[in-house]
Amino acid sequence: ARQILGAKRGYGIAGMLGGLVSSTAVTLQASQKSRAEADLGTPLAVGVVGACTVLIPRVIIVSTALRPAVGWALIPYLLPAAAVGTGLTLVLMRRADTGTIPARPPARQNPLGLWSAIKMSLAFQAVLFAIPIIRYFWGSPGILASAGILGLTDMDALTFAMARLPDGANVVALGAKAIAIGVLSNT
Repeated sequence: ARQILGAKRGYGIAGMLGGLVSSTAVTLQASQKSRAEADLGTPLAVGVVGACTVLIPRVIIVSTALRPAVGWALIPYLLPAAAVGTGLTLVLMRRADTGTIPARPPARQNPLGLWSAIKMSLAFQAVLFAIPIIRYFWGSPGILASAGILGLTDMDALTFAMARLPDGANVVALGAKAIAIGVLSNT
C-alpha cells in the first residue's frame, strides 16, 4: 500500500489492513517508526486510527463466529464507536492528502517476528487460564476490570475467553460488556 499509494495514503491503508490482524501491532510499529521519522507522524497516526476502526468489525465477526449471541449483543455497544472511527479515518485520510512527505523507499522488514508471536501465544494461554479463576473469585466485576486491562494488549484472547464463558445467567451480556470495555481500552 505504501509503495503503490505513497506514504500519505499508504500508511492509512496499511494500518487498516494491519487492523485485520492486530491493531496493537500496528500501533506499536507506527509509534516506533514515527519516533525515528517524525515527518511520517500524521500518516502513521491515520494508520493507527484505521487499524483501531477495523478492529471493531473484526471483533464483532469473530465474536459472532465463536458465540453468535455475544456477537449480536456487542453491536449496540460497538456500532457508535465504528461510526466515529470510520468518520475520523475518512477525515484524516483526506487531510493526509495535504502537505509533502520526502520520497524515500520504505524499509523492507518482516512485520511478523517470531519472538512477538511467541509472546502473544503465551499471553493468550495465560488469559484462557486466568479468566475462569478471576470469575470464580471476583465474579462479574473482576471480569470487567480484567477486560479493561487485557484490552490494552490482546483483543483476540479477550474475545475468545468471553465466548468460552460457561453458560449461566447474564453470561452473554457479561461477555459483550467485557469485550466492549476491552475495545474501548484498546483504542
